[in-house]
Amino acid sequence: MDAEPVTNILQLNDDCLAEVFERLQDLPSELSFARTCQRLQCICLAKWRTSRVYEQLDLEKWRVLLPNHEDLVYFLTQMRPYIKEISGSSCLCSILKDLDEMHIAELPLVTSFYYDSDDVDCYPTNRSIRKLAQLLPGLRKLRLTTPIDGRYLSNFEHLQELHLYEDQHKAFELQQKYLDEVCRKLHDLRVLDIRTYDMISKLQLGSCLQSFKKLTDLKLNLATLKPILPAVLELPSLKKLVVLLDNEWHIPPLVSPDSYDHKIREVSEFYEIMDFKAKEIVGFAVDGYYMPLEPGWDEKLPIWTYCRLKRLAICSWTHSADYLKRYTCMTDLQLLCLRNWNDLSDEILLEFVEHCSRLEHLDVSYCRNLTPKFLPRALNILKRREPYKQKPGVGWSPPLKLYYELSGFEDYVDRANLKSSVEYRGYIVFTADFPVDSERGLSFVDRGYQFEFH
Repeated sequence: MDAEPVTNILQLNDDCLAEVFERLQDLPSELSFARTCQRLQCICLAKWRTSRVYEQLDLEKWRVLLPNHEDLVYFLTQMRPYIKEISGSSCLCSILKDLDEMHIAELPLVTSFYYDSDDVDCYPTNRSIRKLAQLLPGLRKLRLTTPIDGRYLSNFEHLQELHLYEDQHKAFELQQKYLDEVCRKLHDLRVLDIRTYDMISKLQLGSCLQSFKKLTDLKLNLATLKPILPAVLELPSLKKLVVLLDNEWHIPPLVSPDSYDHKIREVSEFYEIMDFKAKEIVGFAVDGYYMPLEPGWDEKLPIWTYCRLKRLAICSWTHSADYLKRYTCMTDLQLLCLRNWNDLSDEILLEFVEHCSRLEHLDVSYCRNLTPKFLPRALNILKRREPYKQKPGVGWSPPLKLYYELSGFEDYVDRANLKSSVEYRGYIVFTADFPVDSERGLSFVDRGYQFEFH
């Protein structure tokens, strides 16, 4: 009797083979499947591409997924044309050396590189920066949190965002001549963050301003801003200005350093921006601990004439919260951040929920005076506004994102499992994170203030 013919897996059509792929247990198994033949490799590659999981390269994480070095080299070679982002925490020199040994000379589609080294003694060398520019010729967004002098930064010809800020000590800051070179050569620059956290910045932008035709976001130290403020406010594309107050200050000779108030009180530029750009201001943020404006500071601000605020962040405040009620007239508010308030009550917060119907983000992290009673009352207001929101097919607005870490009702939210509560679904989303574009910590903006313009 003749034996029955054995069915070859390659006799299956591509849809069936794709189903086989979906049932493989891990990435090494998928690689073994892909290396069988060209056809299976194409099917696997299509799956890896469409999943988008591997668009971001982090060599340390990929090594965990693929402990076999040959597998890692094969996979990286296959995915090389499709990787769009890179992040890394090991020494930049080591990252570049590893890629070089894998014969990865260029990653053409990478547009974002985020480098935050775990090794405090491993600063990127100028040679590494130059090599990085060759590896990533199409880079649009670069973030480096370690000290660099700035040489070869201008080699990233298509760069649109340059982020060099880190909220801790740096041994040195960017050199002026290389900053001038960046401004002169990078014509597509939209976002520039040159803040230095623990010293008075020596950087100057006077000669650079004429190159900032496309700049939308500028983040800098107050010392850098002071001599050029009028010119900065005239930048044609400026949408966001973030100012870091310098942490060194002049102590009068007759005052004891031990009793001198260390809080930074340089507020004249803040008011000047308010006056000059009042009609265009759609958002501002203030760190009340380092810039303790006096009670009533905002009573006569010119922004009240226009009522255009969409984003408001006043953090680390020690004064009475009653004056906040005047901001409920800003009915277009989409984000309200009152992080780390000493005297914030349920009643005041409920007035914002009641009057600001477009509110999507409410950050009350570290506000210990709030009580769990706020939550059902806020929910009732939202349900009165949109009673049929939970019904399928009914048009509805986005839910209110409530940022509640270490607030007065944090324990209650976790204990009652409100994150998965059916009652709150569609109305309030509870999150222990911070809003997008916010600094992490006690304030929305680090040790200073921020303005957003229309």
